[in-house]
Amino acid sequence: MRRIASTLALATLLAAGIAHAQLLPAAPASTARATATPDHTIPEVIPAPARAEVQSASSNLLLEDAYRIERSGAFTETVTRSVRINTVAGISEWSSVRLPYSVSRQKLDVLSAWVSTPDGKRIEVGKNQIFTKLDNAGVGAPMFSDTELRIIVFPQLAVGATLHYSYRIDTHEALFPGQFSDIESYSRYGDWGKVRLSYDIPADLPFHVQSYGMQAWAPTTPAGSGRKLIGFALDNVPPMAPETIAPSPYVFSPRVMVSTFPDYAAIGDAYWARAQAMSAVTPEVRKLADAITRGISGKRAQAVAIYDWVSKHIRYVAVYFGVGGVVPHDAATVIANRYGDCKDHATLLEALLAAKGIDAIGALINAGGPNRPPQVAANHFNHIITYLPQWHLFVDSTVGEAPFGELPGSDLGRQVVLVRAAPGEPRVMHTPGFGPATMGLVSDDHSEITADGSLIARSSERGVGATDIGMRGNFLSVRPGQEKYIMQSMLASRGMQGTGDMQFGNPLDFATPFVLRMQVKVPAFAQLPGPAAVTIPGSGTWINVPGGDAAGRRLPLACTGSARVSNTHLRFPPGSHFIAIPPPVNFSNSAGHYQARYQLAGTSVIAERSLVTTGDGLCPASDLAALQALAGVIGKDQRAQVLYAGPGVALHWLQAQPAAQP
Repeated sequence: MRRIASTLALATLLAAGIAHAQLLPAAPASTARATATPDHTIPEVIPAPARAEVQSASSNLLLEDAYRIERSGAFTETVTRSVRINTVAGISEWSSVRLPYSVSRQKLDVLSAWVSTPDGKRIEVGKNQIFTKLDNAGVGAPMFSDTELRIIVFPQLAVGATLHYSYRIDTHEALFPGQFSDIESYSRYGDWGKVRLSYDIPADLPFHVQSYGMQAWAPTTPAGSGRKLIGFALDNVPPMAPETIAPSPYVFSPRVMVSTFPDYAAIGDAYWARAQAMSAVTPEVRKLADAITRGISGKRAQAVAIYDWVSKHIRYVAVYFGVGGVVPHDAATVIANRYGDCKDHATLLEALLAAKGIDAIGALINAGGPNRPPQVAANHFNHIITYLPQWHLFVDSTVGEAPFGELPGSDLGRQVVLVRAAPGEPRVMHTPGFGPATMGLVSDDHSEITADGSLIARSSERGVGATDIGMRGNFLSVRPGQEKYIMQSMLASRGMQGTGDMQFGNPLDFATPFVLRMQVKVPAFAQLPGPAAVTIPGSGTWINVPGGDAAGRRLPLACTGSARVSNTHLRFPPGSHFIAIPPPVNFSNSAGHYQARYQLAGTSVIAERSLVTTGDGLCPASDLAALQALAGVIGKDQRAQVLYAGPGVALHWLQAQPAAQP
């Protein structure tokens, strides 16, 4: 399980006093949702193209993947693969193959490896070309494991060559005793020749299977006595051209999911069976909980204090040995070490809260991965967060920059499985989805155009939800003295020359909203005395949407609902006059709502803009047309100009001169 980041609430937007945004309060940002209905308008698998739409750097001529599974959950996997190199990029991609395995749980043997050259020669991979090294995760990173890499380095690779290799992994200890699950997918972007996937299992072993875009296949080799074979095939599937803002290929590609778990609650039970003892309230735990909450009354205030302490004092270090990837360290050890991974964070948080009589339950989640959980209870989880039943709230203390109750974007809209039952609560729940309550940005800009045409701007930005967490995380890494350089780079990226500075508070001060304040001076921004026109500064890019033929879109969209609100005051020199300001805009469609309002106040133009987009992580291809329409309206409005004349300018209208007579 790995570390991730976090999110916030619509109340922040409303507190800013921006009623014109018309953003309605939703549930608190990390309040649980018991159910979520799958979007059946998004196909589980996109049909393969009739012919190759792009040239692949390599082609998978053969992939045979055979599992033999025992009742204990132990298994053997044997893989045979042949890959043809089509381009120079393919040489780089396949110059070596890295095969990971756990030293304590698995044994890996390379059975064969060679290269077929374009002229038909067979070049064997020598033993001195197969290396073993520690996984890079254990070098220069806060992660240490018993994972090693067996690396096959292929000689004489060239365009037109084919590499062949086979290996076997014997897993003698299952992650969860007596259980097996597996997910295999074959990207639509890949070039697939012959694919064969098989599972050799005890005949009476409960084995749940779900597949999309695969054909049933009966292996020619019969299963042994008391066993049965389940097989899948994929033949001659050419590569599909990619499309922008598409989700992970897993979401729309052929795939197979298998599991011996009867349901997701069983996965939670299997995790809890070994984690329960680790969250015991020991004297060390109780002493620390009392110290953290000394002088604090009220359960929620105590929960906030404990969460803040764990978030700030337990640094992220992952230690994975054997089944350590799914078994946490005990709470007392985490206290002593002052470090741990997500499991250790959740375990310690649960123990400390229990010491104060507050119930907390671990929630398994697939953070940041493909947001399409299989119906079969396959173990696709990579992270654990914490559920607080008393407030129906999720928290994620692994993220050091997330205030209590905020979740990162990678946690939003996700199915979670509680590791134990809570009275009156389902075991399978969903975190809050993307929306104004969980992702947004509020900005206020006060700009002045001086008599010499310079722009002096003062602005502030405050994030909501995932944006707030992202801002806190980004500015943690800013060293004193870098602020002016960052501002100059930002101005240059917008085609401006100028100077600037910024100030921001402590990103880890969760009691105070994190606000970024910026000051900028840009010479020769406006033409004075004019008459002339300027666009209203400070808009930036509000929405990124690809162009192209929306009707021809095939792939679903990676989409996130969010909100953005901007208030801008642009003041001109005294005595200035205005010829025209942009008209108001009020546009809504299925992709979102955009509103803009402009008004004059003396020699100032006031612009109020707001955008709310829809989308809960995954949207159908048909939504692209609506997104393009919304983006078009926003772009047109934000390119609109203020027509003005500086002080002392007498306006007169130009008229065409009569054409000269021949």
